Amino acid sequence: MTTAPGSLPGSPPPPAADHHGQRVLILGASLLQVPMIRRARDLGMRPVVVDMDPAAPGVCLAEEFHAVSTNDIDTVLDVARAHDIHGVATVGTDMPVRTIAAVAQALGLPGVSPTTALTCTDKAVMAQAFADASLPHPAFRTVSGMAELEEAVAQIGLPCILKPLDSSGSRGVIQVSSADQLPTALDYTRRVTRDVSPSGQVLVEELLTGPEISCEVLCIAGTAHVVALTDKATTGAPHFIETGHTQPAVLDAPTTAAVTSLVQDTVEATGITDGPAHIEMILTSTGPRLVELGARMAGDFVASHLVPLTTGVDFIGLVLRQACGEPIDPPMPRPQGGAVRFLDAPQGTLVGFRGLTQAHGLPGVREVLPLARAGQRIGGLHSSTDRVGVVIAQGKDHDDAARICEAARNLITVEVQP
Repeated sequence: MTTAPGSLPGSPPPPAADHHGQRVLILGASLLQVPMIRRARDLGMRPVVVDMDPAAPGVCLAEEFHAVSTNDIDTVLDVARAHDIHGVATVGTDMPVRTIAAVAQALGLPGVSPTTALTCTDKAVMAQAFADASLPHPAFRTVSGMAELEEAVAQIGLPCILKPLDSSGSRGVIQVSSADQLPTALDYTRRVTRDVSPSGQVLVEELLTGPEISCEVLCIAGTAHVVALTDKATTGAPHFIETGHTQPAVLDAPTTAAVTSLVQDTVEATGITDGPAHIEMILTSTGPRLVELGARMAGDFVASHLVPLTTGVDFIGLVLRQACGEPIDPPMPRPQGGAVRFLDAPQGTLVGFRGLTQAHGLPGVREVLPLARAGQRIGGLHSSTDRVGVVIAQGKDHDDAARICEAARNLITVEVQP
């Protein structure tokens, strides 16, 4: 028993503005983009959707669908011109951000510039932008082989983190704790992301320690408005895969002020003046330090599901309206609690799930979604794409939502055959 993504209680009604007939190009039709496609239709817009997978779950909701890779800038631009679109947007993925920028620039639509898009999708360029603006961030080096890696580690120290320049979802991320692990770690990062990071270059970063948060942000005319702050849970070393998110983040007043100030400095350093941003930080003993950011709304069901539940803000609706050139007012969050928890499974063949109905029946549970199908081969937990299900819950505050969500998750058994 599941509910439809994008139809969560607590979302405000559509704004009074008439969007009837506006064609909005939505890049991606996965489960994470379904709420955006639905919201566009709710607003009276006509969603034109592109995705390389013609069987993606959002395809059936599109007014027009084109089986095109969201990274194929030229073909996506042809689609945009053919439909005379009014705006272009995505949610939950970095992959189309450069395409969005190219389309927006070519057609004179709102959107980040190609320069900003590159800064926000190439981790080496991003890290250099942080350094140039003297923002708190980990020490880093970009390397192409073992000799450069050994030199970088000699400067940065161990333990350190290796990650690809242009991937997300923890793919290719690995902690290195000793010098003898370097060859295996370098091979892992390159091998896991060869399809999306063909350059083979790897970012080496200082390991930051402390609680991790993310900041869900909407920029309007150069001002960053923090819609929500999110506590993140991960598997920890070596791959730091996200296992859950809880809002609102539990921060004291000085930390909240420092985080909010760093958010504004970060969007200024990367050139985001309008539109969404997703900024990740580690709360170290010396204060918040940047991990990375995206010029888009968060994935992992945070922007699409959690933010509306916990703030009452129609985040996706605001982004769609802004993308189509409508002036929008700053969001006014009304915080309550919400949580996302993911299911994982050991290596093997997925047989199915037990307890989904019972989990969904708990008061406060809003969604229980399988993310894998019976018969699918499960390779263990190496990146976010290896998670097999998700539970989303609402509560009166952070702790209440976390308790409900974890209770529901614990009712579910993932059956796997070796």
